[in-house]
Amino acid sequence: MSLRLVSPTVLVLVAAGTIAAGQGSQQPRTVELDAATIAARTEAARQLIPLLEPVKEKASARYDTGKGTVPDSPFAGTQTTAVAITIGKKKPVEPRVIQAMDRLLEWEPGDRASAEDAALFDAWLAQLSRRASSIATKRGAVSCDTGCVVQTITALDEAWGKDERQREANRDEMLLDTFTEAVRARK
Repeated sequence: MSLRLVSPTVLVLVAAGTIAAGQGSQQPRTVELDAATIAARTEAARQLIPLLEPVKEKASARYDTGKGTVPDSPFAGTQTTAVAITIGKKKPVEPRVIQAMDRLLEWEPGDRASAEDAALFDAWLAQLSRRASSIATKRGAVSCDTGCVVQTITALDEAWGKDERQREANRDEMLLDTFTEAVRARK
């Protein structure tokens, strides 16, 4: 009887093939969510999706207008301008992002017939969760569940900036960024 040496690479490949073949016969399991999770997700959708309306308006606009700045008057030494407006072209938002916003704004949370819209919301919620968790941990929170995400996103507090007038704009920019990321990840 003779012994033949087999290289370790061949043994690893044979073992990996055997393991992969055994795994191929397993069927994927569906994930069942409990009623509390579904209720929290539905409530989050009802509170977060309406925030997209002003974001969509701003994203659809071709020009951006904002508070203008003017230096102090050299004669008076203070601000003498009553109104200052800044107008400029803005970076266009992808049409598919606007279309996805339209779909989500028309979606009824909890409607099981529109799985595509539900999946889009879940992708957006995941992006929002990352951002909200970052904000919540700066406040001292250990974790941030769906309720925490909704509270963080809907409350226009100092987490969105020191200037109260800029907080909504800062939040809207983050909403657009996270929604765009979710749409890109889905396609």
